[in-house]
Amino acid sequence: MVEKKKVLIIARERIDILTKMALDTASKNINDAEAYVKLAWRIAERYNLRGKTILKRYFRCSKCKSFTIPGRSCRIRVLKKKGLGIICMKCGGLKTIPVFSKRDNKQKRVKR
Repeated sequence: MVEKKKVLIIARERIDILTKMALDTASKNINDAEAYVKLAWRIAERYNLRGKTILKRYFRCSKCKSFTIPGRSCRIRVLKKKGLGIICMKCGGLKTIPVFSKRDNKQKRVKR
């Protein structure tokens, strides 16, 4: 049981290190950065870690599964009443991230 916890801690540390390395090397070589993110994704899948949500949301295209960096391989747009839209430059896939809360929408309706 203790060994399993140690393995999970090491896996989380490696995922953090790989994502930091991917962000650092993305400006120089996007292919290496994509390899780092793929490796971090494989580690997260193998050990069933919850850190995958960060990798899903910000570092991977939902359509082509490629590494996305704002300004280099994707565009970020603010969508009306939906949140943020991340558009992949390779495949054109759109991923929306809800930013506006339900409470904000209720307050807007009351003011009208």
